[in-house]
Amino acid sequence: MKQEVMLALVMAALVLAVAVFLADRRRKRIALGVYRERPLMTGNELEFFGRLVAALPQHYVFPQVAMSALIEAASTSEKRRYIDRLRVAQQRVDYVICDRRCEVVAVVELDDRTHQRARDEIRDERLAQGGIRTVRFESRAKPSVGTIRSIILD
Repeated sequence: MKQEVMLALVMAALVLAVAVFLADRRRKRIALGVYRERPLMTGNELEFFGRLVAALPQHYVFPQVAMSALIEAASTSEKRRYIDRLRVAQQRVDYVICDRRCEVVAVVELDDRTHQRARDEIRDERLAQGGIRTVRFESRAKPSVGTIRSIILD
C-alpha cells in the first residue's frame, strides 16, 4: 500500500511537471509570436534592383529601407513628435541610393498598381522635409539603365 501511494505521488508529480512545462512553452510561443521568412523583394523589385545597381556602379543601393532610418519627427511638441514618429514607423521605401560616404542621394520608388497616389505624395513630402528627393518610376514602363542613371544623378 505504501508503494502504491508513493507511485501515485510520483505519477502526480510527473503529470504536474509535464503540465507546467507545456504551459510555459505555450506562454513563450504566444509571447514570441509565430513568424516565417519573407522574401525581401518581389521578382519585379529584384529585376529593377539589378537595373539600379548597373546604372549606379559608384553608389550603394539599399532595398526596403525603413523610413524611420531616413527621417525623424522634428516637432517641438513632444506629443506631436510621438504622433509624427508613429506615422512613419511602419513604412518602408523601395530603394535608397547613397554615395560612397553613405549620404542619401535619392529615394527610388517603383510604382505599381498597389501604390496610391495621394499616400505617395504625403510620403514624398515627408521625405522632402528631411531633404531627401524621391524619384518615381512606373513598374509597367521601367526605364533603361542609362535613363535611370541620368534621372537619378542629374
